[in-house]
Amino acid sequence: MALIVEDSLIRKRDGALPTGSSGFFVSVPSVFLFGLADGDKIIGEVKIKVGKAEQETKEIILILEKESGDSFLHIASEDWDMNFMREGRADLKLKEAIHGEKRKQLYPKRDITTSPAIGCRIS
Repeated sequence: MALIVEDSLIRKRDGALPTGSSGFFVSVPSVFLFGLADGDKIIGEVKIKVGKAEQETKEIILILEKESGDSFLHIASEDWDMNFMREGRADLKLKEAIHGEKRKQLYPKRDITTSPAIGCRIS
């Protein structure tokens, strides 16, 4: 199952960035990414919102940077696409994390959905 982040704002960050970061990120409340550490990679899919239509889904890798309240998911530089900034918002479906060489599903039993509008919804 997955962590689904709806209507996420894509922002630019300057300064110190994790290795491999494009400099663009989305933020997620840290509570949704418990058990993961700084530098872990998260494999997911992104849907870019363009007006009311959506573009194709693209698989991406995000690099985790944990903070006290929010975690920052940096879009990997090799997965960065300028189309992401057209509207500045995207839907993410985060499927699994890579910690060292181990892979694990983020939510093995059910999908969890979060967004600024709904807070949290469990499928």
